[in-house]
Amino acid sequence: MPLQKSTITGIAAAFFMTAFFVACSKEKFTTKPQLFFKKVESYNVGRGQLIDITLEFTDKEGDLTDSIFIRSVTTRCPTSNSTVGYKLPEFDTSSRLKGEFRIIFENQTNNTGFLVFTGNRCNRPDTTMFSFWMRDRAKNMSDTISIDRPIIIRNN
Repeated sequence: MPLQKSTITGIAAAFFMTAFFVACSKEKFTTKPQLFFKKVESYNVGRGQLIDITLEFTDKEGDLTDSIFIRSVTTRCPTSNSTVGYKLPEFDTSSRLKGEFRIIFENQTNNTGFLVFTGNRCNRPDTTMFSFWMRDRAKNMSDTISIDRPIIIRNN
């Protein structure tokens, strides 16, 4: 009998510890949208190639229907620095929303139908750091995040 009681106690303790960790992990769903860097397809992008960045997002209310903002900052050519905002596309939303954004630019040409990244205006290869933030319908702003390292943008 004592062995059964200690086993049941151990299982109950494991259940409550698991429930505690699951409850704590759900805290990333906040009223303020959360944005996380996930990956970049290539850190060396030539003219006509794609800049393909994947971000993950969460939002407690699921009202991500406003805008995403993108800042690009180059190392040696400050005239290339820019900040642009894009309206988020309409999609089905629900509370505790989690998903991914793929942001794709074509580097300096207009051959693929993607948005064109005008890139480096100083006409030489340079490194560019991209930062992102978003705003939901209630005007809550996420924190600004950046990719994990600069992307080399080439003009040739």
